[in-house]
Amino acid sequence: MRHKSTILGIAASCLLALSTPLLAAGQATQEALPAAHKPVTAAACTDCHEAESKTHVFHGECTTCHVNAKSHASAESPRKVSPGQPKAEQCLTCHNKDSARLNFKFSDHHRAGVACASCHGVHAPKPVATSLALLKADTPSKLCATCHKDVLAKFNMPSHHPVQEGGVSCVGCHDPHSSKQVSLVSNTEQCLTCHQRIRGPFAFEHVPAAEDCANCHDPHGTPNRRLLVAAQPMLCLQCHALPNNRHGQTGSNATTPTALGQTISGAVLRNCSACHSQVHGSMQDEHLRY
Repeated sequence: MRHKSTILGIAASCLLALSTPLLAAGQATQEALPAAHKPVTAAACTDCHEAESKTHVFHGECTTCHVNAKSHASAESPRKVSPGQPKAEQCLTCHNKDSARLNFKFSDHHRAGVACASCHGVHAPKPVATSLALLKADTPSKLCATCHKDVLAKFNMPSHHPVQEGGVSCVGCHDPHSSKQVSLVSNTEQCLTCHQRIRGPFAFEHVPAAEDCANCHDPHGTPNRRLLVAAQPMLCLQCHALPNNRHGQTGSNATTPTALGQTISGAVLRNCSACHSQVHGSMQDEHLRY
């Protein structure tokens, strides 16, 4: 009986000795499971998100933006990874070398609720030279037109800046991230970056032209020649009183058209710029004729 008990004791000891490493290994394996997601890399994410592996890794590791990815991956019931649509503040943690982008929160776009992800695709393949900062359209102007449809309509007017033709771009005049002006990079100064020929100073200035090009021109498009906001002579008559005899107001050529109760005819019914050709300013004539 004592011999049998001794054998059973030895057998139990052997089983215990053999099972201890197995139990330890099992415990170690169980404890190591959460650590399998440290760090969670793009490769680890694509174990589940395989369909996105070719298009959603431009910004490097997923955890660069999805900050709670570790808890998402290790949880029994994975929660939604934040942020689904990153806010401008998060983008600016990396995109912080350009002062204009740092001022985005003061821009019209930001005040209107536009976020970085409204215009830029956060996930995309590695860009090529024509990718244009991961824009959600082929060109900046096409992207702008998705919201600014009223401006797009003006580009179909007879007189317009050649935006749709590719001659100029919306971002050539407008800064989408920030601006000291309400809408433009700078009103008249912006126009003069291209229209150097009419840059002053002139001995005889045409004040409305020097003050703001938009006094006479609509930069997007109009039905009038040269982007004028109204046709001549009505545009000029908005500021200038009815002309004197030199313009055909009275005399043998007087005809029936009237304005403010006065009969007018002759030159006043023609384009003012036919005589006053230097409408932006002149170095020789106070009446801007030459």
